[in-house]
Amino acid sequence: MAHGVFHKELGEINLSELNLDDLEDRRLWESLYGRTRKGDLECLDCRRNDPGCPQWMFLRLWCGRPQAVHYTKDIKHPTAPESPRHRALKERIALAAENAGYCAELEARAPDGRRRTDVLVHGDNGIKLGCEIQLSHTTAHSVAKRSDIARSDGLSPLWTTDDPSAPLIDRAPWTRIDRMPEEILRNGNALLIRGGVKNLDLVRCDSRSPIPCPDRGYGRCNQWHGTWAPTRGIHIDQLIGATAAGEYVALYLPAQRGRRRPSHMWVTTKDREQYLDATGETETAPQPGKVDDVEPGAPENLPLSHECSYEQRLQEKKRRGSTPRDTGEPVATGITIPAKDTPSPPQPLPATFLTHVAAQHRTGPLTTIPQQRISAPAPPALPGTHPWGSPGTSPQAPWPTTPSVQVPATITAQPATSPSPPAKPDRSARAAQLGCRLDQIGPCAKCYEMTCKYGDGGNPLCRPCQDQRKGRKVR
Repeated sequence: MAHGVFHKELGEINLSELNLDDLEDRRLWESLYGRTRKGDLECLDCRRNDPGCPQWMFLRLWCGRPQAVHYTKDIKHPTAPESPRHRALKERIALAAENAGYCAELEARAPDGRRRTDVLVHGDNGIKLGCEIQLSHTTAHSVAKRSDIARSDGLSPLWTTDDPSAPLIDRAPWTRIDRMPEEILRNGNALLIRGGVKNLDLVRCDSRSPIPCPDRGYGRCNQWHGTWAPTRGIHIDQLIGATAAGEYVALYLPAQRGRRRPSHMWVTTKDREQYLDATGETETAPQPGKVDDVEPGAPENLPLSHECSYEQRLQEKKRRGSTPRDTGEPVATGITIPAKDTPSPPQPLPATFLTHVAAQHRTGPLTTIPQQRISAPAPPALPGTHPWGSPGTSPQAPWPTTPSVQVPATITAQPATSPSPPAKPDRSARAAQLGCRLDQIGPCAKCYEMTCKYGDGGNPLCRPCQDQRKGRKVR
C-alpha cells in the first residue's frame, strides 16, 4: 500500500493531500474510487525501478484515508535501511537484557519467515519478550498484524516509540521514551519512560475527595475507587529486566463505561491480580487483527513519495501530525473496592472543666458530687527507727492508718447563689454633688469612682486620689 500513485491521464497523485471534506477533493476522489480499471493506476516505485514490468494498483478507503494497493499481493518492495537511532536503541535494549542476566537475540526470525523481531529476550519461566522499536510512522493495522504474529509464536510484544501520537499507542503493549539523538541512546544515560507503564492507584471516596462518587455521580460512598496512573521514575533498562523476570506483565482493558477506547499497558503482577480480583473476571485478549477505532483521519499533507511498502511506511521528512494518543491522563479502571473499616462514631470529649460548665448550662447546676475517698495522714516515724525496719532485719508491720472516710455516693448540693451585681451609680446625683454638668462625669482612672473628669476643671483622678498622689510626692 502507498499514498502515491501514477494515473495514466492525471499523472502522479499524492493521496495524503486529499481532504475528503473539501468539495473539489471529494469530487476527484469520487471520480477515481471504484471507477478505475486495471491498468489505469501504476505503482510509482515499480515505474521508476522497472519500467518494463509495471505493477497495477487499485484504490481503497482504509480508516478514513485513501490508499493505493497492488493487485498482486506477492509484490514486496525493499524497505529503507534502519536509521542510526533505531540501531542504537535496538542495541541498548539487548545490552539491558544481558546486564539483567538474560539472553537477547538481534533480528530474530521465525522458522516460517513471517516474523522478524528487533530484539528477542529469553526471560524466566519461558517468557519470550519480543521488543519492537518503531521510531518511524507505521499504520495501526500493521501494528495489529505484527502483534498477532508475535503472539501466535508465543512472544509477548513490547513496542517502543518516541512519538506521543504514534498509532501503536494503546493498540499493542507499548512504552514511550523521549526523542533523543543517537549519542544519548548509546552513552548509557537513563531513558525515562513517559508512557505505557501504569500502576493501580486506589483513592478513598470520602469527604476529602474533591470530586463526587464516580459510580453514583453525587455524594461520597466511603469506598475505594481505582484508576491506572502513569508510573514515574522507571527507565527502559529497568523495564526490560522486570518484564523478562515476570514482575511486569501486559494488561489489556476493553472499552467500557468511562473508557472511550481499549487500552494496552504494562502493570505489576500485584496490581494485575488485585484488579482481576476486584472485577471478578478473567483477563480477555484483544481480537486478532482488529483495530479499535475507525474514525476518519485528517489530511496528512505528506510530500509525494515514490516508495511503496506493504508492511510500513517510510520515515518522511515531515512527521505525521495528529492528536497525541499518549495524553498521560489516568485511565479509569471501573472497579470499586469496599472499605474494610467503617466510619467510627464521634468519640465524647474528655471530661474537662469546660465540658462540665457546658453541661451545667444545658442541664442546670450539678446535683451530685463524685464519690471520694479521704485517708488520714500517716504518723511521723519514731526517732532512731525506720518505718520499714533497719537494714538486715525483717521489715516491721506498716503503720496503722485511720479508716478512710467514705463520702456518700450522691449528696444533694444547694444551688449556688450568685452575688447580685452592684447597683449602677446615680450620675445625676453625683453631678449635682460635685457642681458640674452631667456630660462631665466619668470614672476615676485609679479607683473608678465617679468624678468630674471632662470639660473645664476636670481631672482624670478624683479628689481623694489627687490628695494621695500629692502626699506621695511630698514624701
